[in-house]
Amino acid sequence: MALTINWDDLLPEGELERLEELYAAAYSMSELNHFGGQAPQIGTFNVEEALIGQTIRMPGYILPLDYEARDELTEFLLVPYFGACVHTPPPPPNQIVYVTTGEPVDIAEVWAPVWVTGVLSADRHDNEMGDAAYTLDLIAHEPYERRR
Repeated sequence: MALTINWDDLLPEGELERLEELYAAAYSMSELNHFGGQAPQIGTFNVEEALIGQTIRMPGYILPLDYEARDELTEFLLVPYFGACVHTPPPPPNQIVYVTTGEPVDIAEVWAPVWVTGVLSADRHDNEMGDAAYTLDLIAHEPYERRR
């Protein structure tokens, strides 16, 4: 049976405070860019060790690494909110999960939230969309429906 978690569960103790400090420092030292460009990713690769090796179930949004192959995805990023890494600065690395699949999956509605289930590891994945502190070996996915 999978352990159902939320995004906050991926943050080790004290990490939220650390993120607040990093964001405050970054914004106090940067100038506002009125001409576009994506803000840099801020955060750490600190992981919640108690979750490593666990089969977990969590909600999120799929960000295909290859948008053309969305009916045969073998890897994607799971992010906490719609548009993350594309229209906004990337979330911290420990708030992005790199998902791999043994068999390609078909995602009909990329913009719709999903539940993913799989085994979580602390394998880091770096890419231009946003670096991920976690990797999930996908077992199953399904449309998001809030449990009552």
